[in-house]
Amino acid sequence: MFNIRTLSISTKFVPAAMLLLLLVIFTSCGSDEPTPVPVATPVTASEAVELSRDAMSALDSFSFQLTHESGHTTLSGALQLTRAGGLVATNGLDLEAEANIGRAFVRIEAIVIDEQTWMTNPLTGVWSEIAPEDSPFSFLDPVKLVADILGDTQQAAYSTGGDGGGDLKVAGTIPAQSLAALVGTVDPDAVPSVVLTLDPNNKRLKKIVISGVVQPEDEPDTIRVITLSKFDEQVSLEPPI
Repeated sequence: MFNIRTLSISTKFVPAAMLLLLLVIFTSCGSDEPTPVPVATPVTASEAVELSRDAMSALDSFSFQLTHESGHTTLSGALQLTRAGGLVATNGLDLEAEANIGRAFVRIEAIVIDEQTWMTNPLTGVWSEIAPEDSPFSFLDPVKLVADILGDTQQAAYSTGGDGGGDLKVAGTIPAQSLAALVGTVDPDAVPSVVLTLDPNNKRLKKIVISGVVQPEDEPDTIRVITLSKFDEQVSLEPPI
């Protein structure tokens, strides 16, 4: 039969060391706290743009596409550019473009390797070598364009509009002069808005949306979109003829 008196007496014979050990265990269990985990400080929008500039300057090649959600880009020779794109390498570029001359639609190809330029005739499609200054794309320099955009973006702030798909989106403004390597002639007083889409991992620039007046002929609702891809793939530029 269970005897309370017997139990109370028997506890007197528990070794003191054992009681002390139990006390330490219970005390330590009650005071356990989780080890704090360091939290990485997120970069600011301006810092993300600067990191993107460094990442893009390290590339040897990339592909780009210029399109217009609204409006067009005016080139010499009465060309109204609607789309342009191609490969960009350290020694030149391979370009395809679509434009309008009046009511006529034309497709133009151009290859620039170092100091040489070849272009197709807009009407016949025949290739010929031309002086670089005679090309309607003589101003086009995608490498400089990317560097200028990332270097001159002002009032940078993270954008929450739209579905970024996990990408970083940075909104800001940019002087139109910083876009001369894209359009040639610019309105010196214009300050269009830009939205930059950056890869969150390597900070490479994936997309640029430019809204507003850039050239003197632009309508206020003109929207240009530049998409960048195929970073650092092996490319080989060769003369077409």
